[in-house]
Amino acid sequence: MAKVLVFDGIDQAGVKQLEADGYEVVSCPQASSEDFDGFEDVEGMIAIMHPITGEIMDKMPNLKVIARFGVGYDNIDLEAAKQRGIVVTNTPGGNAEAVAETAVTLALMAGREFEVRHDSIHDAKDRDYMAEHKGFQLSGKVVGILGFGHIAQKVNDLLTGFQVQTLVYARHDRPVPHGKMASLDEIFKNSDYIISTLPATPQTTHLINADAFKQMKKTAIVVNVGRGAVIDEAALLDALKSGEITSAGLDVVEKEPISPENPLLVLPNAYVLPHVAGFSSESETKVSTMAATQVEKVLSGQGADYQVN
Repeated sequence: MAKVLVFDGIDQAGVKQLEADGYEVVSCPQASSEDFDGFEDVEGMIAIMHPITGEIMDKMPNLKVIARFGVGYDNIDLEAAKQRGIVVTNTPGGNAEAVAETAVTLALMAGREFEVRHDSIHDAKDRDYMAEHKGFQLSGKVVGILGFGHIAQKVNDLLTGFQVQTLVYARHDRPVPHGKMASLDEIFKNSDYIISTLPATPQTTHLINADAFKQMKKTAIVVNVGRGAVIDEAALLDALKSGEITSAGLDVVEKEPISPENPLLVLPNAYVLPHVAGFSSESETKVSTMAATQVEKVLSGQGADYQVN
């Protein structure tokens, strides 16, 4: 009976699927490298956010597959896995609806600065701030979307009801319902809202930087539901403090998990979530079963649907 390691708190749908198909499921917090000790006989793993390095892989010499719980896999050393003959997979589209809904929510919350408006109920300083900051509607605006994968396409669909014009930047030209493909410069200069869904790669790291903020409208709202590294956080702080842009809505930051000391958390024009866009009852179930299926396919010799290395 092959053994599969999952993380504590995983949605039980995937666990039940694995067990029903004859696999033994074991669990650990996956919060530190030491959590992976004692699993030498594990053949499959469903991994979450902790970095999965070659050192961790070597603790499990029988490991054949790592299924990332989610679409992003920048926390897994793909080269180390390849060298050890370990297949790495992800679950594209599994939480696309949840992340897309969060992107639109962040756009609305940051655009209208609702968090400060809420706090102004009991805080005079916030009341003074809101007297000078009325917020901006999303309806009828120009929205730049960076990336056009599963999540970005769902964002574009959800924005239809707001009668926006979308400008999309992606590696390859694609049809854009209710919008068109555009260059980064076009998006930075013309967008009222900019929503990044991009992964962290050498090409996308700090793609939104000080020069990009200088091109943006002073009324621009920046939203990030992709990876924190896409935005130069120091430059973002400067842009928010100086009024170079109006506000930001972030589900991700450069260093995660986010520290309570992160200076973004005290800015009135930054609305920040702790990387939870993909979490909902529905998405947790879907991603759990998708990840379990990838593990099963590799261990049974069928091959993964979504191999990334």
